[in-house]
Amino acid sequence: MVKSLKEILQEEELLTIKGLQKLQTAYDQRFVADEFSGFDKVRHTYAHMGKLLGRLAEYVQMTEDGYENVSAEDIRTKVIPDLLVYAVWLANEFNVDIESAYLQRFVENIRRLHIDEVSDEELQELNSLTIKRIS
Repeated sequence: MVKSLKEILQEEELLTIKGLQKLQTAYDQRFVADEFSGFDKVRHTYAHMGKLLGRLAEYVQMTEDGYENVSAEDIRTKVIPDLLVYAVWLANEFNVDIESAYLQRFVENIRRLHIDEVSDEELQELNSLTIKRIS
């Protein structure tokens, strides 16, 4: 049984990655599920992510061009939250547990990009903690 939006929000004081995925899934089942799914949802997500990247590109370009008073409000209130929505949409379409995928990628990035900055023991401990959280 799918929990209600209210029940998910009441589960924990802080919204976890798993909680975010549950909450967005419940929202989608209630308000979005009948509109599109499968590849149509992936295409829709792709189009909207392009719009978000355009907003980010405009902010970067205006800042680099020296415009004064460039507002980051759209980045804070639209781009960042919507990226989370679209991450959940893609995760659900491809049957991905975002928390597990993130934690695996987190350790992989340390191994790939920062191996000279961590000891073998620290890397092994991070990997063990990640595996424990995923299990």
